[in-house]
Amino acid sequence: MILGAIFAAAIGYAAKGPPRALPATAPDSVFSAERAMAHVRAMAERPHPPGTADHARVRDYVVGQLKALGVEPQIQATTAIGTRFQEAGRVENVMARLPGTKPGGPAVMLAAHYDGVGAGPAASDDASGSSVLLETLRAVKAGSPLEHDVIFLFTDGEEAGLLGAAAFVAEHPWARDVEAILNFEARGTGGQAVMFQTGPGNLDQIRLLRRLPDISATSLSVTVYQFLPNDTDLSEFFTLAKPGLNFAFADGVERYHTSEDDAAHIDPGTIQQEGAAALGMTRAFGHGPLPRPKTDNAIFVDLPVSGLVVYPEGWARPLAILAALLTIAALVRTARREPRWLLGLVLGLAGLVVATALGGAAAYGFTRSAPAGVAASGARGTMAIGLGLLGLGFSFGCWAIVRRWVGPAAASLGPLLVWTGLAVAASWKLPGLSFVVAWPAIAAALVVVIGTDERSSLASRVLQWLPAVVTAFLLMPILYGMGLIALGIAGPGGIAIGALVPFIAGLLAPDLEAVAGDHRWRTALAVLAVGLIAAVAGRAMGSRAAFPSRSLVAYAQSADAADAWLVTAAGYAGAGSWNAAAIGAAARRVEPDGADVPGNPPHWLTRVGGGRFPVVAGAAPRVTLTAPSVTVTTDTITEAGRRITLHVGTAPGTNAVLLHVTGTPVLAAAVDGRTVDPSRYRFKTPEWQLTYWGPADSGFSLTLTVANGSRPVLELAAQTSGLPVLPGVTMPPRPAGVLPSQTGDMTVVYRRVEF
Repeated sequence: MILGAIFAAAIGYAAKGPPRALPATAPDSVFSAERAMAHVRAMAERPHPPGTADHARVRDYVVGQLKALGVEPQIQATTAIGTRFQEAGRVENVMARLPGTKPGGPAVMLAAHYDGVGAGPAASDDASGSSVLLETLRAVKAGSPLEHDVIFLFTDGEEAGLLGAAAFVAEHPWARDVEAILNFEARGTGGQAVMFQTGPGNLDQIRLLRRLPDISATSLSVTVYQFLPNDTDLSEFFTLAKPGLNFAFADGVERYHTSEDDAAHIDPGTIQQEGAAALGMTRAFGHGPLPRPKTDNAIFVDLPVSGLVVYPEGWARPLAILAALLTIAALVRTARREPRWLLGLVLGLAGLVVATALGGAAAYGFTRSAPAGVAASGARGTMAIGLGLLGLGFSFGCWAIVRRWVGPAAASLGPLLVWTGLAVAASWKLPGLSFVVAWPAIAAALVVVIGTDERSSLASRVLQWLPAVVTAFLLMPILYGMGLIALGIAGPGGIAIGALVPFIAGLLAPDLEAVAGDHRWRTALAVLAVGLIAAVAGRAMGSRAAFPSRSLVAYAQSADAADAWLVTAAGYAGAGSWNAAAIGAAARRVEPDGADVPGNPPHWLTRVGGGRFPVVAGAAPRVTLTAPSVTVTTDTITEAGRRITLHVGTAPGTNAVLLHVTGTPVLAAAVDGRTVDPSRYRFKTPEWQLTYWGPADSGFSLTLTVANGSRPVLELAAQTSGLPVLPGVTMPPRPAGVLPSQTGDMTVVYRRVEF
């Protein structure tokens, strides 16, 4: 079947893996993933969050490797103040500068972070990025000299709120020389390495990117990422107003920020793809003009054979107008040939809406309460095929009903109008994703305008299948990446597949007609049956597949009371879970809002993870721990308000101190003498809060300005990695597949101070 072959080929292209990793014996001037993986294994021996001995070990490893490569490293040791999140802390950025033939002038900067979360060894996030920088530096030195300097920046405190990047931009003199930025990140352990984010005016950068082989990138991801609540170091670097490209990979997201983000689970081919892009773009920027030429934005997508297709964003509106004109021509042609064209338009539109709704509802039914193993690779592929076929079956069924009343050309008008309307709207509002709807609409309208009456004509047959080819190779990679990887097949991704497949199929009316012929109902029932079997099989495979589940337990006590608690996030404490067993059967749920009740877990426990979210807590024996100390240095009345300067002391080994002020608004704040500026914060909070990461043994200073006459209350929660030995408590061992997540298990000591 031609349609099946087209979509099978498109799915195969969407699911293609990364390239083969090059061995350590590869030529010195090329990037070798095997050489880079040696760095990954060295850095990712153990977890290394800020403030720990292993964090210092990884810092020293990077410094030693830079020296071994013949460049002189620098360490920027400073207090960083976050500008995107309510975070601050002590950071130690590591950097080196490779001179070009015109040294000391504008430079290319490559960046990755060397810190990690407390739960795992951080092999992918972001030892992989650090290894890409080290291997790229080696390869650049082995090749012909570049014209411009290259800065290699290994930031600290990215996981703590982009702190190292903020400090580099705010304080380091090299920041003024940066004219192009390449940042390397990860949100999984393998898959395609994707260039997913750029700054404004990216046409020049994308044209350079197009020269590289095996690049995965699309302006769709760049557009969508602007609306996501996510940040990387590039968010801080963009304040320099310089061109930048962000690379990452996301397959294996179930291991992201867990104990299985280790060297054993990372895909070396992914490192090869990311590293080849790093080396290629470093040479392109390093040999080209700096500063780069000012350009508009680009629309781009990678396709088989052609590679990265790039055109200016200014083309979006003319293409949308072309789609609109072709759609009008299709309406006129159909109205002349079919007297019931208006009925066909209405019925075709209704069929599109009904099929899309049924496909989404069926997907919701199959994915709701689906076993976690559905997200495993084999199960998720089977489930995706099943959900897609169910949606396609509903499309054939609706097509059969519509075709009882009108001809195929008339029935195609409704979906065509919808797609053209979306193309026009996207070209004006979100041009970066306009190609997703504009090109399929143009192809579908052409079929109706030109017609395919000459069935024996080769040109007619090619035209008939043009919309399917265009749609498949534009949209199947998006469905695959969104449904199976980014959103997850067991959640919104599965619903998206179930709904979008019939929405896409509605545009392919001539192809539905060619496939079904006079057996429309038989085709619909057959496709639905196969889809049902595949969806059921996907759930069954998921129930048998081993799939990681996340866990985190905190031991928390207050220095102001006699109680102590074992705490976990409410979302982790489902019935029968390891987390629920670890904190005890008598544990109670605590909501962020509400008054404390004697004997119940206190509400400050909802903030032990740095936010405000429901937790489940059970009583635990109290052990001796050192609480954070607060000493008032100065307390003065000024015209701006009451200014209180404090010294906060912590026990050795403290990872972070959560600070929270109640009782009065904070008018201004400073940490270690540096002003806290909340103007760029992503999320505003009703009360002032800040987390200080990696405090020195000597502590840190905090200055708060509040209204004169107010009595602020400062709450502090000091975090340390790991759990203490609790008398009479035996923590059940984690079974295989239950993974420490995010900060990992931790100990928290709380104190409340009123001024």
